[in-house]
Order: sequence, then C-alpha cells, then structure tokens
Amino acid sequence: MKDVLRAKIRARLVVLSCCHSAHGKIKAEGVVGIARAFLGAGARSVLVSLWAIDDKATLEFMKNFYQHLVEGKSASKALNQAMNCMRESEEFSDVKHWAPFVLIGDDVTLEFGGSE
Repeated sequence: MKDVLRAKIRARLVVLSCCHSAHGKIKAEGVVGIARAFLGAGARSVLVSLWAIDDKATLEFMKNFYQHLVEGKSASKALNQAMNCMRESEEFSDVKHWAPFVLIGDDVTLEFGGSE
C-alpha cells in the first residue's frame, strides 16, 4: 500500500478484480486497505471485490462491465448492468458470482479513444 500511496495516479477508474480487494484494517478513520490507497494516490474511483470469485465468473463479469463502459455508461450503471447480465445467465446466476463487486469513490464516466 505504501508503493501505491507514493504513486501519483491520474486514473478516473481503477479496477481491482482480484479476490478480497475491498478488505482492509478497520481503524478510527474507516477501512484502510488497497482501495483506499488508490483513492489517496489520486484515483477518482475504485472497483473492488468483497469476497473470492472464481476466474471464469470474474472473466464474464469484467467483459460485461467493460462493454457497458465502452458504450458510455457511468461506472455505477456499468456495474449494475454487469450484475444484471450475470444474474440473468444460467451459469452465473448465483449471488456469489455477481454480488461481490463494489464501486468506491466518484461515479465516473470514461472516454475511450482519446488521449486519457
């Protein structure tokens, strides 16, 4: 986390798709973890996972999430629509496959094809 905090990040959105990326130590100022380190380093928003999710489900979730971002949806709408797609699928409808992801920070919209 020290390395992340030292970095100057100019990202609108950081995606940490690995398991338990939302975990941290509970302190008086709240949960201090890797997501908070990215926010402290300058990221406007961080997508994290609350629990372990299998690789195949993560791949499918991220494909859906990024597709909605590319279509111009905000991060919160892309997250919601990716969750809906997973819930409606036969293979990944169980809550363990679509519910662990949480957006922390601003609800950003990304521009693709530009200089950012």
